[in-house]
Amino acid sequence: MARPFATLILGLPLLFFPACGRKGPLEIPPGREPMTVEGLAAAQRGQVVFLEWTNPVKAVSGRPLTDLETIEIWVFDSGLPAGGRPSASAEVEKTARLARRIPKEEFGSFQRRAGARDSEMAFPFVFDPGPAGPKRLAFAVRVIDSKKRASDFTVPAAVNIRGCPKPPRSVGVRVFPDFIEVGWLAPDSNIDGTPLKNGSSYVVYRYKGDGPPRKLTPSPLDGLTFEDRDFEFGKAHGYFVRTVAAGADGAVESGDSSAVEIVPRDVFPPAAPAGLSVVAGDGLVSLSWRPAKERDLDGYRVWRKEAGGPAFGILGEGLVRENTFTDRSAAKGVSYVYAVSAVDRTGNEGSMSEGAAVVAKGARP
Repeated sequence: MARPFATLILGLPLLFFPACGRKGPLEIPPGREPMTVEGLAAAQRGQVVFLEWTNPVKAVSGRPLTDLETIEIWVFDSGLPAGGRPSASAEVEKTARLARRIPKEEFGSFQRRAGARDSEMAFPFVFDPGPAGPKRLAFAVRVIDSKKRASDFTVPAAVNIRGCPKPPRSVGVRVFPDFIEVGWLAPDSNIDGTPLKNGSSYVVYRYKGDGPPRKLTPSPLDGLTFEDRDFEFGKAHGYFVRTVAAGADGAVESGDSSAVEIVPRDVFPPAAPAGLSVVAGDGLVSLSWRPAKERDLDGYRVWRKEAGGPAFGILGEGLVRENTFTDRSAAKGVSYVYAVSAVDRTGNEGSMSEGAAVVAKGARP
């Protein structure tokens, strides 16, 4: 009876491992392809559609994505896809065309802006603005890793192409004590070369260093100048202007005008103080005047001379910070003329105020 039991035990491995020697194709675990690009948006500016998106940083499996190799931008010139869902690769490749393939070594050239995250991208798509040009465009983006695994295409981003004027011309700046004036000339035609039919309006942008541009005009301007009163002397400022075309489905801005950069220098002295009043007291002369209005005021200098004398001399050491001063060095019975000047933080000194005369009194015994 022992032999049949032993035979049964020896046969068990064959039941559990019937295919140990079978060979077949190697299956790649799913989820290693990159996740889909996020936040694809398209907006027209002049004859350019600007695309923005964020590259994925993880694979579908959730693992970090470290080997992103290529970005592909596809454009639908006609036969626009249904929106609201990602498009299958076969559908995109059949109805769209590859507009640009960006290799890894060029990613830095298409970052959204200086200082942005490495994954934040932007791309300018230039279209034909002429009569034969597109009326509506749509875009889809996908990424591919170093092992040629491609993400799904994004939900297509569509934009209606609008006719609009060219950018303003001859942008220039002038510096004044309280503002920088930005001025420009109207464009000479639309982007398709046709004459302008209506008056244009404009928006002004300012940038500092590598920072993003900031729109200075909450609503478009009808005129050809703008006063920037929120600036700093000694700091670099850059300006550009865009033309705005209004329409039933919203406004569209032109491309950027040529930029103009300036480091405004404070070469503007404060105005002469007004309202100087002098009163002689016992052993002293009291002076007061209206405060200066300059934002960068540093202080005042007080000047004195004897009536009929040749020149003024400075009283006190350093600048006077208040709009009052007491002269305790005046000699009894002497007729004096006083004046005040204002000095800003850059060291610019304005002209003297009108003189005020007084006869000094002696101190009480």
